[in-house]
Amino acid sequence: MSSSFTAIAPYYDLLMRDVPYRGWVEYLHQLLEARGFNPHRILDLACGTGSVSEILAVQGFEVVGVDVSEPMVERARTKAEGKGIPVEYLVQDASVLRIPGERFDLCVSFFDSLNYIEEPAKLQMAIHSVYEHLRPGGLFIFDVNSVFALEGGFFDQDNTASNARLRYVWRSEYDAESRLCIVHMRFFLRARDGIDQEFRETHVQFAYEEEELRQMLATAGFYRIETYNAYSLLPVRPTTDRIFFVAERPK
Repeated sequence: MSSSFTAIAPYYDLLMRDVPYRGWVEYLHQLLEARGFNPHRILDLACGTGSVSEILAVQGFEVVGVDVSEPMVERARTKAEGKGIPVEYLVQDASVLRIPGERFDLCVSFFDSLNYIEEPAKLQMAIHSVYEHLRPGGLFIFDVNSVFALEGGFFDQDNTASNARLRYVWRSEYDAESRLCIVHMRFFLRARDGIDQEFRETHVQFAYEEEELRQMLATAGFYRIETYNAYSLLPVRPTTDRIFFVAERPK
């Protein structure tokens, strides 16, 4: 049994192979266009194995990727070096960022990464830390799983009926009092001899309310805070499962 993003790190890209990373980046550009904003230097917070960082770097942006999981960052570095893509990767905790160099025009944090910060006080620290690493006028764009998604069991998944090399069963438990969603993940990796290797991870996410996050952003100093129903410019609805936030550091 492993904590989140350790045992899965070598196989994370296999797990996420059907994720439309380019579609997520296209949506990012849509959000930037809506603000009339053209960044140059981008911080990819909780970058994982760097799939989004790579796309942004190829598009001509200067990118630094940060993640608290050393195995995930090691994988990201190996990928970027093998492809000759210039991305700097660092292992750091989001709540205590110490990134050298000039400040960033934009910080992005995708794939509900901030839900993994289980303590609201620590998330507030992370938001403050992002604010300090942005230049005046810079943007912070991120998404979270909504309370509706976490209490509704959206993490419950099972692809064991498929012929995929990596199969899995995920089952979640949501506690309304603690606001924690605990996800028990079982993975089955098919080896060349046809025998499955099983490993497990436990992931934990905190259910943050939209208004709560707005207040955290405002407390850190952000303004012009906007929220969207995922992959659109439509407002958040009661049944929105993923919420995107766009917040600006004042000029």
